[in-house]
Amino acid sequence: MNALDPIAHDGLLYLSAADVERAVGPERTLFVEAVEAALRAQAAGDVVQPLKPYLRRPDRPHPTDRIIAMPAYVGGEVHLSGIKWIGSAHDNQEVRGVPRASAVIVLNDADSAYPVAIMDGSFVSAWRTAAVSALACRHLAPEGRRLAVLGAGLLARTHLSLLCEAWDRPEAVEVHDVSPQQAESFARWAREEHGLTVTVHDDAAGCLRDSDVILVVTTAPEPWIAAEWVPRGSLFLNVSLADPMPDVVLASDKVVVDCYEQVMRPGKLLHTMAQQGTFGPDRCHAELSQLVTGARPGREKPEETIFFNPIGQAVGDIACSAAVYGRAVENGVGTRLER
Repeated sequence: MNALDPIAHDGLLYLSAADVERAVGPERTLFVEAVEAALRAQAAGDVVQPLKPYLRRPDRPHPTDRIIAMPAYVGGEVHLSGIKWIGSAHDNQEVRGVPRASAVIVLNDADSAYPVAIMDGSFVSAWRTAAVSALACRHLAPEGRRLAVLGAGLLARTHLSLLCEAWDRPEAVEVHDVSPQQAESFARWAREEHGLTVTVHDDAAGCLRDSDVILVVTTAPEPWIAAEWVPRGSLFLNVSLADPMPDVVLASDKVVVDCYEQVMRPGKLLHTMAQQGTFGPDRCHAELSQLVTGARPGREKPEETIFFNPIGQAVGDIACSAAVYGRAVENGVGTRLER
């Protein structure tokens, strides 16, 4: 029986945050491979992914103040079901001294529906998010390797590390954050950890000037990035919630999403534009799964400006968690709990 034969093992495997990191090891390409497997299963129609509900409190109106339930089944080589329960509070770091987001993931045997693993999900969630961007860069990035980063938190670091490992090494990194101290800390880390040339900018427009790939990972509650700041021929990775103004989308030659159904949710940028009559299925060039399988082309011309809008898919989380679970079983990592 192989490591991913869940019923072959008694009890429920618990993986702490430290266990997850230990099971994964130093190489993070595991997450890119897992997300790609999930996307291939999605392209084949071998996934089930309900729309994720958001739990919000009326007295906590910030867009990042919520808990999201993300269930999915992933077939193919994964063949596991599960759910990620991810909470976020915009003031966690400042008020409580803890990271903004936290998560727990439960994996279930796809046939018996028995739970087989429960793990801390914060590490998986961050690296899954970066893996999606790395795959988007493989298919959509221009030849240039000047990377602009808006927002200098955890996701900026996971993205930069995985892009260096799974895509290509940026020739230069430009960074801007509303906190100059945060931006300087990120720059020092990038220089020491990856030996990169990093420039800190005190304005976003200057940060984006002459960039080839734009990575946006902020917690801004309102749109603020103008189309005139975005260089022609660049790839705009819209990883965070509300940063670009609608004209950024309208000025793009191609719009690519990870999942059209999931992206078109009330309150999200593309849904709002659809209500205004400025966006719809005919304006969406492809889903990421179509690029991975070759069903649709990625970048076709150097001068194309491309807007990539991922919403974050549960199928990716479950596939990544399955890969972590397999590594943990193989290496004897984690704690067995009685059912």
